[in-house]
Amino acid sequence: MEKKHQRNLGMSMKVERSTLDQVKKRFETNKKKREEKKRQYDFEERMKEVKEDEERLKAYRREKRKAKKKKTEESTSASTEVDSEMAAMMGFGGFGTSKKR
Repeated sequence: MEKKHQRNLGMSMKVERSTLDQVKKRFETNKKKREEKKRQYDFEERMKEVKEDEERLKAYRREKRKAKKKKTEESTSASTEVDSEMAAMMGFGGFGTSKKR
């Protein structure tokens, strides 16, 4: 039944005989595919790489945060001195802001 169906669709029912070179080439390509899958599914190594990347990213963010905090502390300490001097000159305790920098 299946054979007649395929024949009616115009498929050739003859099987081409493979040469030795074609077989060797096929084995080689299959071997490459298998090696790539093995490398792709090397789960433990992949997890280790991901963890290292996360650690590097955390360290980078931590350093960035420290630098930003240091910068803001320097700028606020300088502005606070000026504000307190100005307030003392004007004769009141502060400028009335409740927001801390």
